[in-house]
Amino acid sequence: MLMVPGFPGRVVHGLDGVWDFAFLGDTPDPAQTDLVGLAFGDRMAVPGCFDATPAYAGRRGTAAYRTTVSVTPGIRGLLRCGGLGMWARVFVDGVPLGVIDLPYSGFTLPVPAAAHREREVLVLVDNRFDANRVPLMEPFFDFYCYGGIYRSVEWHELPSGPVIDGVEVAVADLAAGTVRLRVRLLAPWPERVDLDVTIDGVPVRELRNAAPDKEGHVDCTATVPDPTPWSPARPVLHTCSVRCGTDRVTERFGLRTVGVRDGLVTINGTAVKLLGYCRHEAHPQFGPALPLQQLVQDLQILRDLGCNFVRGSHYPQDPRFLNLCDEAGILVFEESLGWGQKPEHFSRSGFHDAQLRQTRAMVRNSFNHPCVVLWGFLNEGASHTPESRTLYADLAAEIRALDRSRLVTYASMHPFDDRNFDLADVISVNTYPGWYAQDRNTPAPCDEIVPRLTAIRQHLDRHGFADKPLLISEIGAGAIYGWHDPLEAHWTEEYQERYLDIVCRHVCENPRLAGVALWQFCDCRTYAGAMALTRPRAFNNKGTLDEYRRPKLAYRTVKRHFGNVPPEPC
Repeated sequence: MLMVPGFPGRVVHGLDGVWDFAFLGDTPDPAQTDLVGLAFGDRMAVPGCFDATPAYAGRRGTAAYRTTVSVTPGIRGLLRCGGLGMWARVFVDGVPLGVIDLPYSGFTLPVPAAAHREREVLVLVDNRFDANRVPLMEPFFDFYCYGGIYRSVEWHELPSGPVIDGVEVAVADLAAGTVRLRVRLLAPWPERVDLDVTIDGVPVRELRNAAPDKEGHVDCTATVPDPTPWSPARPVLHTCSVRCGTDRVTERFGLRTVGVRDGLVTINGTAVKLLGYCRHEAHPQFGPALPLQQLVQDLQILRDLGCNFVRGSHYPQDPRFLNLCDEAGILVFEESLGWGQKPEHFSRSGFHDAQLRQTRAMVRNSFNHPCVVLWGFLNEGASHTPESRTLYADLAAEIRALDRSRLVTYASMHPFDDRNFDLADVISVNTYPGWYAQDRNTPAPCDEIVPRLTAIRQHLDRHGFADKPLLISEIGAGAIYGWHDPLEAHWTEEYQERYLDIVCRHVCENPRLAGVALWQFCDCRTYAGAMALTRPRAFNNKGTLDEYRRPKLAYRTVKRHFGNVPPEPC
């Protein structure tokens, strides 16, 4: 599967496959690695994670990936990648093109033309934690941080004239089917361009002698010939194609609006209770580089459970997964990379800048996916501290400057003293009553769940947030697959089933709750060090399925609750 957007006017070389590989180990400074004489004694799959393979499991250091591609001589190129981790430096023919310090974020790099046909692509990848090189990743994250090229890589041969980076399609008038288009051009762009726009194969707009703005954007409006709204019940997709000179871009989009009414999220004006899961891109054999078959299976499982919602935890999502959610009508909460950052992080200029850059990239890369209805950031950050205010405000403002068509939120661990809820359209709360229990002596303290959720709701309503939707963005209990015990206490499948039965019933029956993202879809690998003493098997075991997608007892209970909620009108 090639990445989106599509560029049918270009020659595009897919670089996915098996690359030459060398693990270089604990190099002092990967940015200064000498490429001369590198010995590539192994092979590695792309997409893939080298430390998810048995030969390199648990190894941290610099690794080199190399491949060749046969292109048209004298034609400049563009490398596109859907995301990698944790840090990388990219070379073509031994010449550095750029450094990537935003894990999971899609990126492009321009490639100068050359007279020869065979071009060498070399990527140095480093999976070591380094707050200066990779300010967004920390060893205390409750998910394993892998090294590798996670997502697809392409080489585009670019035309000699203007080059289109992409087009953003936003709804201007849902009833009329009017959309706003923003065409993004790659530098250097000419002072004037001609654009031709078709939607669903029908010419709808011509712009002649249009002047790009200082950022290379050309804006216009158009009308969809036969507009059909996108909704979870009827996920109809339209196609927009823009031609500029000899270059052309094709994007899918959906006609839908996202709003808030009476404490619920609305799609096209209809209230929808969000029922689903937090989901990591995780598998013990693949890390976050999931094959397409696994993505399809995960969507099938979500639909079988009766879910209409998934939270992408805790980083920008694979565009292939978002494509599948577009087609299935599954609503998505997408968030930029963050997990439990502390006050000292907020004062680091490098961290602040990286947060803004990756959030900007996330919005740009996922703009045309109608499934994405919530933008988020900084999962479980120290949002109850005064040091958090500047970054939280800057991120919310940055998102709204780029996209006013969706809702802004962030998952908070501090419902009673959070300082930034006024910045959010939807209040999202992570809470684990009855698991990280107040009563440590009761074997199965499930009676803590409803009082805790009620106290959160009442506190927020008293403090002026009664009009904002309240999403339980994480709640759950751990269970070891196959473990059953007469006590039915922590870590048994029986306790998890009882726990989620109470949670799902309360959320489905309480009109004040906008929904829930149960923690979590499937078990996933977490800490590798001593912190794993709190995580049996070194996995976060709160999945309703285990890491191989085998269902636990709670599966049937969640399916019973979520499946009984009537679908929303089209």
